[in-house]
Amino acid sequence: RHPSPFRVHRLFFSALFLLPLSTFPATSFVLLAMQFSSNRKRDSGRLSGALHSNKRAKISIYDVPPTMEISMEEFEQFALDRMRVLKAIDAAKAKGLKPDEVREIIKQQCALYLPLDGKDEYKFMEERRKDEISHFILRIAYSKTEDLRRWFLRQEEILFRHRFTELDVQARNHAIEMLTGTEGGKLLNITEHEWVMHSAGLQKVFGSAVVDDKGNTLQDSSDPWNHVYKVPFEQVLDLVSGRRLLLVDGEAFVVSRDIVSVVISNFRLRLSRHLTENARAFYAKAEEEAERLGPLLENLTNAYLGPSFSSGPVVGRITLDKVPTAMARSAPLCMKALYDTLTDKHHLKHDARMQFGLFLKGIGVTLEDSIALWKEEMMRGGKTSEQFDKQYAYSIRHNYGMEGKRTDYSPYGCGKIINQTPVGDQVHGCPYRHWSAQHLQSALASMRLGPNVVSDVMEKVKGQHYQVACLRVFEATHKGGTVDALNHPNQYFQDSIKYWDAKNGDQAGGAAPAAEAAQTPAKPTEPAAAPIEASA
Repeated sequence: RHPSPFRVHRLFFSALFLLPLSTFPATSFVLLAMQFSSNRKRDSGRLSGALHSNKRAKISIYDVPPTMEISMEEFEQFALDRMRVLKAIDAAKAKGLKPDEVREIIKQQCALYLPLDGKDEYKFMEERRKDEISHFILRIAYSKTEDLRRWFLRQEEILFRHRFTELDVQARNHAIEMLTGTEGGKLLNITEHEWVMHSAGLQKVFGSAVVDDKGNTLQDSSDPWNHVYKVPFEQVLDLVSGRRLLLVDGEAFVVSRDIVSVVISNFRLRLSRHLTENARAFYAKAEEEAERLGPLLENLTNAYLGPSFSSGPVVGRITLDKVPTAMARSAPLCMKALYDTLTDKHHLKHDARMQFGLFLKGIGVTLEDSIALWKEEMMRGGKTSEQFDKQYAYSIRHNYGMEGKRTDYSPYGCGKIINQTPVGDQVHGCPYRHWSAQHLQSALASMRLGPNVVSDVMEKVKGQHYQVACLRVFEATHKGGTVDALNHPNQYFQDSIKYWDAKNGDQAGGAAPAAEAAQTPAKPTEPAAAPIEASA
């Protein structure tokens, strides 16, 4: 008999306390209650903001957390689907795509995972419900640290901007009212008198500007003052460089076409404040709820959304004699560094053994070959056969699901590797995240990368786009090879093997016949020894 849904603690602004997902069967329900205060009554099925007041609104300002019951399966799926959209936005921006290309990617991802275009009312309400709930789930998960909050705020702002610009005039005005009519004063048009007073300056700045969706300019309008708004100057700083405002006594006069800057500024400020409040609430209960909250939130922020690479080889078996060639040619820098350390020092510490050992499993090295490889290197470092069998063999068999609970553990994805914290002489983790700039530049130079490539990679690292930096290295070492995004070391290896197989034949790739095996989808509830990872 499973425990019934638990009551949620009420914090100032949204906190969610859940038992680990594995505690409940898929059909169990939990209460998703995210409250402003303990005095607010629960309203089953309540949605927030624009969604609550406009049944066909295709945008929400996420001002009031929803209170409703959802299944554990929905909780998990909603969060992961929204994360797919946000990570696609992040990858597109990090790669420096043009605005039109970014817009197209957002449109495609939203159509797949966060649609808001249901033809009938019931379907549309379900889509709105998913959009609301998924936002608040991730808002909690990403409130833990400053880096997570900054990342979440940046992606949600871009998503909101995209949705806002897709609205018609009526829906856009409604969103403006929701965002500016409740905090910081209502957004006001200039008066006819103000238009007369400043018409020369306004005509000079905005005379030919299109002010509505019909293509009318300010000069064509019979009531131009109704198309100009006055807002605090600090809310529209992004319009300064383009000289798309008129400054009058500390207030900015902005045409309706550019009011999106005001809306986005308000949305960003509100969400930033809410995230900070979430963080305070989380840390206020951190010790009390660590056992229940910790695994759930870690799984969400580190969720790897691609294939698990846990069920055998995906590009054919890598035999023991082919490992050196395959590692030199096709392994990403994080795994190449671990392999070089192993063959040089004949030992890796526990975290490094886990990271590299599961990678070997994912590229198709059999259990027998993996044990032989580790044993050979460890014995070169002074271990006896008996010491190896006693201290290391069990954990290798355990990773392959042959000991203990016989769990089929997944290789670590980029998210988990990036978020690790190697200390001292530990060598696991992500080189782009954890190595010093000098160490990384030296490693890149040893790969015979040109100065322009090294400079580009270091620029990505400086911007904390570690996976994009790794992708740049892949492109530089695989001329003509293309990969949309890199989220897993085994994906890097797999795409490299395919590249070399296509270019030079199977003998150059280092793998046996490259018939691909079916890939098992990643499971967010996998045991903690091999959790689901994601790009951060």
